[in-house]
Amino acid sequence: MELQPPTLELAELAELPTAAAAPADCTGTCNTCPAVGSCPDRVVCKCLRVTEEVVITAITSLGLRTVKEVRTVTEAGTGCNCCHRELRAYLAVYSSSSSPNMCSAK
Repeated sequence: MELQPPTLELAELAELPTAAAAPADCTGTCNTCPAVGSCPDRVVCKCLRVTEEVVITAITSLGLRTVKEVRTVTEAGTGCNCCHRELRAYLAVYSSSSSPNMCSAK
């Protein structure tokens, strides 16, 4: 049996913050940015120092849809795994699809 990654429920998706303009002096170290995608210099994965900009760019340019794919491409989330919830939030906002395409061809 293959384990499936947890998915965000519809109610959880509604609670995700939306992107907002970052302060002009944002350095990514203050941790006061209000939303996912609002501060490109914010460190998402503290273990490997992977920034929000790297995560968002990988998701949008490569069409990543799972935390496993984000881990493979950016290495974010391969240390202590504490950032997995945040990575799922980035995927929910920036991924073109949060679930793989299903083929019903016989």
